[in-house]
Amino acid sequence: MKNFLTFFVLFWSFIASDQLGTECPADKKAVVCYWGSWSIYRPGLGNYKIEHIDLEYCTHFVYTFAGINLNGVIDSLDYHNDINLGGYKKVIALKEQYPCAKILLAIGGWNEGSEKYSFMAETEERRKAFVESVVRFVIHFNFDGFDINWEYPTERGGVDSDKENYILLLQLLHSELSKRKRILTAPVPANLYIISKAYEIEEMCNYLDLVNIMGYDMQQRDKTSVHAPLKRENSDPSKKETLETVVQHLLKSGCSKSKLVLGIPAFGRSYTLYSSYSSGLGALVKGLGKPGNFSQSEGFLGYNEICEQVRSENGWKITYLRNSAAKYASKGDQWISYDDAETVQQKVRFVKEKDLAGIMFWSIDTDDFHGDCFGESYPLLSAINRELY
Repeated sequence: MKNFLTFFVLFWSFIASDQLGTECPADKKAVVCYWGSWSIYRPGLGNYKIEHIDLEYCTHFVYTFAGINLNGVIDSLDYHNDINLGGYKKVIALKEQYPCAKILLAIGGWNEGSEKYSFMAETEERRKAFVESVVRFVIHFNFDGFDINWEYPTERGGVDSDKENYILLLQLLHSELSKRKRILTAPVPANLYIISKAYEIEEMCNYLDLVNIMGYDMQQRDKTSVHAPLKRENSDPSKKETLETVVQHLLKSGCSKSKLVLGIPAFGRSYTLYSSYSSGLGALVKGLGKPGNFSQSEGFLGYNEICEQVRSENGWKITYLRNSAAKYASKGDQWISYDDAETVQQKVRFVKEKDLAGIMFWSIDTDDFHGDCFGESYPLLSAINRELY
């Protein structure tokens, strides 16, 4: 009997300690990792499979993108990948290994446009039908939350009433998702004109659990410029916004710092220079830079493409802009603005100084997930985690 009691106590002590070991820290800074699910179609070493996902680096993981169908409700944009190949199911299964991670489904994105979201949000009836479909979708596929990536209210075919209708939509989404213990997040662009025109900041932040600042794509079109500047360089006379000014504006407009998440890019923006003899900031350009082998898109290079080029090809000149927390590289007529481990850590220190909610990362599939450049897989995400925790 004594031996049985000893075993009983030890057994339940083990169970209790195991359960305590998986308790999720409530005050941990967020690392929100977006995944572009279309990256499974990239060629060669750029091909990113679900098997590559490592949630050790992420507190939140966002599967992108669902869309709106002709009936005005949520639907998969890639039924083959999401359903037939089991994309949704496989990503949710990662929670068995990482029970503290929150896995969200995002709707929208740049390619989805704005107009059909504007139309959906225009009437109470259409908003309710959409929200009901979202809740059903999230519950059915067992996501922990929903990310509404409408880019952007009042813009790109939207109407002025989107600003008010967006708040009504968020209010309804928050009401229906929160009662089922699901979270609601959304991004905002790092563009003060769009922010002022499209959003009632204080009300928006009241209904969202996290507000992800898209801290990138701030470059100019006609001359070289940094696409994710933290602060303005001393030599820069322009009044163009920086991530610092965007954060300041959102805080002054009534958004709590406990909800603001600063976005960091795992990609660069590139140009083709007008003259290879003029390659500093503000140099004239002919157009977008050459496409990479993986992303195959002019003017865009994943960090995995950038670090491989700069590491393996001689002749690249790299400049570190310390105020901007950014780097640019030039060779011949090609010019790239990007972040690396050093600049990423600088931005994380800014988040800690301002006591913001955390970091957002776009996107996990363009980090050097193979570790080809420096022998460490996910060097940017690793740098974020090292500096944050």
